Amino acid sequence: MKTPFDILSVSKDATDALIKKAYLQQVRQYPPERDPEQFQKIRDAFEMIKTQSQRLKYQLFHHEPPSLEALLDRALQVGPAQRPSEDLFTLALSESLKRKS
Repeated sequence: MKTPFDILSVSKDATDALIKKAYLQQVRQYPPERDPEQFQKIRDAFEMIKTQSQRLKYQLFHHEPPSLEALLDRALQVGPAQRPSEDLFTLALSESLKRKS
């Protein structure tokens, strides 16, 4: 799925002015009377990221859910065993000994 940044052909760190300029270029290329569907996509993308606060909100809350295949691959990854650090092991051991007392 394309992000608003992809639709407007701007980078994620683009300024408000650069996003507006890209939006206007896209609107000239796809005016509503010639391609209403594409125009609506462009308009929606612009509305989502036109200000710094809206871009931040978009980046924080709009994530594609991972696919089942990606989740399974990650869950079934085989790699070196993770050993706890000595400090973490000592802390866990002392905590368990305190509970037994």
